[in-house]
Amino acid sequence: MDRTVVTEQEKTVNFRVFLSEPERTRFKVACAKSRTTMSQQAVELIREWLKTQEDETPLPEKKGKGDE
Repeated sequence: MDRTVVTEQEKTVNFRVFLSEPERTRFKVACAKSRTTMSQQAVELIREWLKTQEDETPLPEKKGKGDE
């Protein structure tokens, strides 16, 4: 029996994105033309955005008690 170990990073979850109907249609058509799914494209866009955010924005330093 093959048991695959899934780490926290590998688990997938879903979430909703609200678009107008015309925006959804345009996105769906563009994805079809690129031979990808809306989900795959959304994941790629989010990952790219996260990378730019993490590269450009330093994380705020945590303040302990008495650091104020």
